[in-house]
Amino acid sequence: MVLRTISEGLSDAISDYISSNPASKSNHENASQYLPGGNTRSVLYTSPFPITFVFANGITLSSADGCTYLDFLGEYTAGLFGHSNEQIKNAIQDAVESGWGFGGVGVWEGQLARRVCERFGIERCRFTNSGTEANLMAIAVAKVVTHKKKILVFGGAYHGSVLAFPSTELQSPLNVPHEFIVGPYNDIKYIQSLQKDLTITNDLAAILVEQMQGAGGCHAASPEFLQSLRELADNTKSILIFDEVMTSRLHPGGLQSYHGVKPDMTTLGKYLAGGSSFGCFGGKEEIMKAFDEGRSDGGLVLSHPGTFNNNVISMRAGCVALEILTDDVLVEMNTLGEGMRKELNELCINYGVQERMWVTGVGSLMALHFGERKEGDDFREYVEVKDKDAEDLFWFWMIENGVYLARRGFVALTIEHRKEHVERFLEVAEGFLKTWAHVFR
Repeated sequence: MVLRTISEGLSDAISDYISSNPASKSNHENASQYLPGGNTRSVLYTSPFPITFVFANGITLSSADGCTYLDFLGEYTAGLFGHSNEQIKNAIQDAVESGWGFGGVGVWEGQLARRVCERFGIERCRFTNSGTEANLMAIAVAKVVTHKKKILVFGGAYHGSVLAFPSTELQSPLNVPHEFIVGPYNDIKYIQSLQKDLTITNDLAAILVEQMQGAGGCHAASPEFLQSLRELADNTKSILIFDEVMTSRLHPGGLQSYHGVKPDMTTLGKYLAGGSSFGCFGGKEEIMKAFDEGRSDGGLVLSHPGTFNNNVISMRAGCVALEILTDDVLVEMNTLGEGMRKELNELCINYGVQERMWVTGVGSLMALHFGERKEGDDFREYVEVKDKDAEDLFWFWMIENGVYLARRGFVALTIEHRKEHVERFLEVAEGFLKTWAHVFR
């Protein structure tokens, strides 16, 4: 029988999912007795329950129910090296065998700092445990050194679990209590209007922006927008912070290198420790010297403790990870992603659903959108375009056919992906369109 509506298809897909994953269901129920929602990382929750994984290798994931999936989520960009890179595995083993938790300085943090600074054109940096911490520290030091309070961010941005701005009208209730100004993303006219508002410009400490909004739907900023932020920062003597936690993998030197717009500070994280916990903030020496406890010029000294800032495993794995990730390797992965996104959009056009389903992104990162597309308006806030039922149905379809991605349609390739893996994704996606395109039109 041909299903007539997306809601009918979604209902059946959920029933099939439940019956096919009894072990995952049981694990979720058991975990829920101790963990609210059955998890300790909200982005991994999916209704009616998430898949429980027990093993990973290369680009495959194996579930508690004996299913194997091609991994197109890539640990939300942190799994850039796949699940079993031999060189990173050896580096972690070396770190374990040499002991960990020194409570003192090790040899590897200085070496990793050199590699990070040279790759991204950063003068000085400090390490943290996550991108969230890196952004928190960057904002904090910006306020201290500028003696100002306001922070300009943008609707659709995600800078960490306590720095989330789903839209210009909506902030996470868990956000830290800074004086945020939430502007529309990629809107040059808005930035120009701010120049005239002295109540803002006179007290603007920092501008924090992603050059492509990852969690916000993989929408990329225009070079003109980024340049307007550089000019605003210069005119207001505020600090321009590029959040490259996700985007640093999209071009050698990060997207700031691609666009040729230089920030005052950069935040990093995700993949840079080979999959281990990691974050980094850094920038101009005149800013970062505030963390130099040994300075003798009588200037400002800030304390930045953190038990695991220099944890041996992350430091050692990070050094090896940056050796593996040559410019050629990075370019090859992003070129594969560009082709994949192009072919997905061509499928949508071929099936006549391009106004209801489309793909945005840069390089190896992309997001599938389901909703009402407006011509020339790809930069609306992500929350405005969603057709949740269609988005969910697509996810269940991909899962049923052995392809794992984020429920929200987010895809991140790894250096382990090859053309044949992308072709399998496209094959399964086309199967979805063959079945459901008539409903989208």
